[in-house]
Amino acid sequence: MRSRLSRLLLLSLSAVAIVGLAGASDARAEEVTCPFEIDVAQTLNGTVDGWTTGADPWPTELANLSLFDGPPEELFELVYDDEVEDSDTWTVSWLLDAENPRGYWVRCRYANTLVTIERQLPAGATRCDIVFEKMMSYADGRPVVRSMRCI
Repeated sequence: MRSRLSRLLLLSLSAVAIVGLAGASDARAEEVTCPFEIDVAQTLNGTVDGWTTGADPWPTELANLSLFDGPPEELFELVYDDEVEDSDTWTVSWLLDAENPRGYWVRCRYANTLVTIERQLPAGATRCDIVFEKMMSYADGRPVVRSMRCI
């Protein structure tokens, strides 16, 4: 009876350890994506004599991203490591060192505004990809983003 209880206890502890390890790897595999669109309010500071102000109704959709080794204010922006083109898309990828003690930050850039948003990637991130449409572009000529993710 005692050996049976010991085996059950050992199996239970093993199961808890496996679940714990699975949870730890899931935390490292957290996917980060930039919001596809943000809501901004852009206004003119002051007035211009003889003129009225207006705003174009163009959307502020995700247009690009920047990746930084460490906080963005330190300006260590990374150049992508790989690019792949097919007939419809252009994909650029950053390959990251999961053990980087400084961490990585992503800055999401949007069409029709200078407003950006940024956040630190989860520890253990190993890759960021952004996929652009080759046949579509924003008013300023930048290609439209089809998808983006960091894992």
